[in-house]
Amino acid sequence: MRLKIRPMNRVFKLLPLVLVAVLIALAAASCGSSGVGTTDYSVKLPPGATEETVTESSSSAETSEVQQASEEQEAEDGVEAEEESTASTSTTTEKTSYLSGANFTVVSASREDSNEVALTSGAREVAGDYLQIEMAISNVGDELVDLSDFSFRLWNPAIDADLYEDYYGTDGTYGGYVSENMISATLLDYETLQPVSYTLRIGEMVDNVFLFFDLNPQSTARNEGVTMAGTNLVIYDTDTGDSVEINLAGYSD
Repeated sequence: MRLKIRPMNRVFKLLPLVLVAVLIALAAASCGSSGVGTTDYSVKLPPGATEETVTESSSSAETSEVQQASEEQEAEDGVEAEEESTASTSTTTEKTSYLSGANFTVVSASREDSNEVALTSGAREVAGDYLQIEMAISNVGDELVDLSDFSFRLWNPAIDADLYEDYYGTDGTYGGYVSENMISATLLDYETLQPVSYTLRIGEMVDNVFLFFDLNPQSTARNEGVTMAGTNLVIYDTDTGDSVEINLAGYSD
């Protein structure tokens, strides 16, 4: 049996074809691996979630945080407003004037619709328009202060002093004639409802005393012409003739 020997020139003819095929394969592999942007940077989502649901959840969380911050700020503002309101409410008006060695302070002043607070034993309660003024008096001088030397008066253009004698006669406890638009009243002790005629030592102070003026002695109706801003408490020293006035603007009307 004789072997057929293929000529070498046929092998050499096939080599260029093989090289071309190898070069084409390398080029294709290079193109597939060198493309820019083919790396996958996408975030893996939870099972069953989509990009839309994740975006909605994120937006909802941000909205919730903003709303919570807003509610917390509103709560803080509410507390501050309440504190300011409380501070404003707790602030009271007090006015002081000096006369003849003493400081006279109006602690409070308010309109009352009956004489209940000034009723003595056996007296009857009467509806009307009354002005209650609480006082505190301090001896700040260098000698004794006799409170019986002082007259406590009320002035307002809507007060008609001529009307008081018809109802009260000569009793000027709640209002007696001084001048056309001025009346006087008696300084009373809250506990005993008796006239105050103390003599104060140097440095002594007396409180729990008050004045009670009838603003409309012939009617139970309110005297609409009398306002706190238009009313002056006049403290008159009967011994020297000196006087001071305290306007009642700022007190309860």
